[in-house]
Order: sequence, then C-alpha cells, then structure tokens
Amino acid sequence: MRKLTLLTIGFIILLAILIPQFIFVVDETKVAIVTRFGNIEAEIDSPGPYIKMPFIDTVTQYEKRLLIFDAPPDSLLTKDKKRLIIDVYARGRIVDPRTFRERLGDEQTAIDRAVAILSSELRTEIASRDQVDIITTQRDQMMDNVLVAVKPKLSEFGLTIDDVRVKRVDYPDEIAESVYSRMKAERQRIANRERAEGAEIDAQVRSDADRKATIIIASATRDSSILAGCGEAESTAIFAEALNKDPEFYTFQRSLESFKEILDEDTTVVLPLEGFGGLFEQVRSGVESATEITSSNDSVQISNSLGAKCSEVSAAWTLASELNIDQPELEFVSISSKNWPDRTLGCVAGAKSEDDGVEGFEVVFAYAENNYSVRTNQYGSIVKTEGSCE
Repeated sequence: MRKLTLLTIGFIILLAILIPQFIFVVDETKVAIVTRFGNIEAEIDSPGPYIKMPFIDTVTQYEKRLLIFDAPPDSLLTKDKKRLIIDVYARGRIVDPRTFRERLGDEQTAIDRAVAILSSELRTEIASRDQVDIITTQRDQMMDNVLVAVKPKLSEFGLTIDDVRVKRVDYPDEIAESVYSRMKAERQRIANRERAEGAEIDAQVRSDADRKATIIIASATRDSSILAGCGEAESTAIFAEALNKDPEFYTFQRSLESFKEILDEDTTVVLPLEGFGGLFEQVRSGVESATEITSSNDSVQISNSLGAKCSEVSAAWTLASELNIDQPELEFVSISSKNWPDRTLGCVAGAKSEDDGVEGFEVVFAYAENNYSVRTNQYGSIVKTEGSCE
C-alpha cells in the first residue's frame, strides 16, 4: 500500500514536469510565437491551450493590448534658440508579431527603440518652431506631425502608433525664475496702468460731481432767494389790494400788528389814557405814511418783470422735478404773458372761477431736443406743466 502511494505521488510529479513541456495556454490579451531551434514555426493570436514539441519548441508571448512608450523629459532647442523641457509619451501596439520577434525580440527593446525614434522626431519638430508657438497655439499640430513621422519608422518593427501626447512643456530651471519675474513685472505693469486709469476716471467723476453739486447748490440758493422775494412781492400785492379796498381798516389792522411787535410781554408802558391814545394815533399815522399806493407805469413794469422772473424759477424747478433731472440741465427758451381763464390756468375745461381771469405767464424750456411748456400765475405760486394738465 505504501509503495502504491509513493508511485502515485511520483507519477503526479512527473506529469507536473512533463505537461508544461507538451501544452501551453495563450491568454486572450496575448499573442504567441512558437520557435524551433531559433526559427519561427507558428504565430498564434487566438486564446486557448496548444501543444508543442517538448524541449524543442520555445513559446514567447507578447501583449496584444496598447503599449505605453514613455520618453523621459528632455531639454530641446527651439527655432528661436530657446530651450524647453518637454515630456511626451506615445501609445501603440504590436501588429506584426513575426516581424517584431525577428527585429526586436522583446517588449523592453521595442519600448527603447520607439522612445529613441519618438525623441528624434520630436527634436526635429521642436527645432522648426518658435517657443511661444509651441506653448500657445501649435502644440496639437506639432504632435500630429510627430505621429505622421514616427508611424512608418516603427512599422518596420511590427509596431503601430495610435497617438502622441505631451505631458508637460516647461522652462529649464535656470531661466524659469527670470521668466516668472518678467511675467510678474508685466502683470504689475498692467495692474499699475489699470489703477492709474481707474484713478483718473475717479478724479473726473468726482470733479464732475463736485462741479454739478456746486452749480445745483448755487442755483438753489439763488432761486430760493428769488422765490422768497416773490412771496414777499405777492404778499405786498395782497396787502396793497386790501389797502385799496378799505384803507382805514387796513391801517388800523397794521397799527395793531405794530403794537404787537413793539409792546411785547416784557414791555411796560406807563401813560395816562389820553397819552396811550396819542401813542396809538402816532403809530397809525406812521403806518399810513408808509403804505403809499403807487400806480405808475414804472411800478407796473417792475411788478411784471419780477413776476416773470418768479414764474421762470418756479416753473424750472417744477419741470425738473417732474422730469427727474437737475434744474440746471433745463435750457430757458422763452416766456410770454398770459391771462388764464381761472386758477387751473386753463388746464380744466369749463372750470368756474370767481375771478375775471388770472394774470400769469407761459414759460418754455428745452431738454434733450424737446420743448416743454409750463403755465404759471403772476408770481409762480401756481404752476401747471403739460403732464399735470393731461
């Protein structure tokens, strides 16, 4: 029993030694070349088990898949005598195993040969182009030219190249710092120029804004004084009208107002009753002499001139507010006297008014190539624009 077991074990060991000499298996990712005494007997590219002559035939298997031909980074000289460190690689495959076996023998030799040819063609292509073109616009075209040049040379060894690609393009260490410094200086120059342009625009905008603000404030101050004077003039006109209607009552009322201003809470007057009446009479006489009615042509002209100015100023501010612009942007065109039918200044058709008519003006302004008409009463206290009349 023990002898049988030993024989079985020995037989199994013998089979393990002899079977690989008779049978070999081709993987689906491989292609096999069978040689006998150095001569190629068969080329097998289908996967599966196969039989060979033991101790005579030799089987070599090669990759059917893509091979990577990775060239080491190399410092190459461009057309404009500048150096670049270029790192490229190519991808290819064995298409003719018999030629590959005869010319190269193994895959490492093939990789070395392909890298040598690739580097040579790349050096030639780099030498025909300027540095800036290689870095910016002509990289793809350059790789296509290298691929076209390499393909026929590698086909002689049973290889084909599918594509050539650049990993990186860089400057040599000795000039990289100077290039970076130059790039930094260029960016700094551009930044300084843009900052200067921005500062110039800022100064112009601020100057423009300050100028406009000064003009607006000056115009507002001037026009506010004019409008205040217009109010005083209209008030005086009202008082004058009241004086014409009842001079005695008017002087009496003004005398009371004068007493109110003269005799405040902190004033004490000690007079007999007759003396107080005399004081009242003196004040009243003073009011009468101060309120003289003039109806000369000169006073009428002054009143019309003042009313026109008041109307112009009031109309300008009202129209500027409606157009949402600054008042100085309006250009005065003309002003003409009008007798409006009522206090709506003719904006409401058929409106009833207790007055026979309202003296006033029609003022015309220009803005953005358009003319705008504004209606006012005599002193500009009532203003109607075209928009408010619609």
